[in-house]
Amino acid sequence: MAATFKIFGPFEIPCNGEHQRFIEVGCPAFWNSTTSHLAKERGCYLFAIQAARGFRPVYVGKTKKSFEKECFTYHKIAQHYTPALDIAKGTPVLFFVVLDKKKGPVNNRAISQVESFLIHNAVAKNPELSNVHGTKKEEWSITGVIRGGKGKCPQPAKLFRRAMGLKAPEDGRTLRDSPASEGGISEELHSSGTKT
Repeated sequence: MAATFKIFGPFEIPCNGEHQRFIEVGCPAFWNSTTSHLAKERGCYLFAIQAARGFRPVYVGKTKKSFEKECFTYHKIAQHYTPALDIAKGTPVLFFVVLDKKKGPVNNRAISQVESFLIHNAVAKNPELSNVHGTKKEEWSITGVIRGGKGKCPQPAKLFRRAMGLKAPEDGRTLRDSPASEGGISEELHSSGTKT
């Protein structure tokens, strides 16, 4: 049976320090009445900076134990979160991509697949994504379909996209790497519009 994930967030991360840019290890203040129901869950998460122009993805992670135990470790804060806060203006937030609970063992394979999908798409928006693994840029493209660059899309490519069920991005440029072109994982991600 296919794994299903639900989106929760964005949730603002409380910061301390002179310029309100320091995140405490474990970040106990984050796990409040709004987020406590997610603390023991598993799945993937996105650390991002929210500013006037939207969100800038910084780091994509996955859990082996729980969000509470893994989102705010010293390593994550020191290696990924703090450097971004030192150079970028905006509010740090977390999105959670939560695996729906089912009987039997946790579907770690599905969690890893979703993590790869999220990294692949996040690095397309932010080439300076903090992740070390999974950020290598693909060295192939299909004109008018995937990573084809700017310009008018050829008619055969439009028809091919329609035949394959591939959608062009909103800006009208050719489709960049997406899960629809790699097995449709995105169709299993359902949004749960929870915000602070």
